[in-house]
Amino acid sequence: MRIGFSGRREVVAAARVAFEANVDGANVWCSVSLDALNDHFGNDGTSAHDLVGTFEANRAQIENAARRVLEKNGGRSVELETGDFN
Repeated sequence: MRIGFSGRREVVAAARVAFEANVDGANVWCSVSLDALNDHFGNDGTSAHDLVGTFEANRAQIENAARRVLEKNGGRSVELETGDFN
């Protein structure tokens, strides 16, 4: 399975940062929760600026977690939660 990340990201409802992956040529949206950003990456704000800043500072780790889940779930959308980083 070939997995890459486009670099696109945005804050979405329910205080999540969504980001795009490409799995075997198909675009798939992934997201990471506010709780995961707080618990594992030191985020302490709720503004879009705070969330995106924390996401960007930790993009490699977040994308690696998404890659692991994408490989397990056959390349379907991923919603990363705190437990995905343990």
